[in-house]
Amino acid sequence: MSVSDSYGEGVTDSPPTSVDVILPCLDEAAALPWVLERIPEGWRAVVVDNGSTDGSPALAERLGATVVHEPRRGFGAACHAGLLAAE
Repeated sequence: MSVSDSYGEGVTDSPPTSVDVILPCLDEAAALPWVLERIPEGWRAVVVDNGSTDGSPALAERLGATVVHEPRRGFGAACHAGLLAAE
């Protein structure tokens, strides 16, 4: 089935072929293994490090996530960097 929206025609309700999951991160080493293990196969985890000091970025990379570094502090800045890195 296809639906039209304000952006034009041809938008379908079929599932996307790939999904990027953006995970803003500030000192989340304790939580990252649990979260990343639950990302469905075929989806890409994009961990946006926002200045962690607990080794979160290296851990995320070891667990298979794509890591983006955002030096500007704040959840919004991290989310924006993740959206820019998303495919």
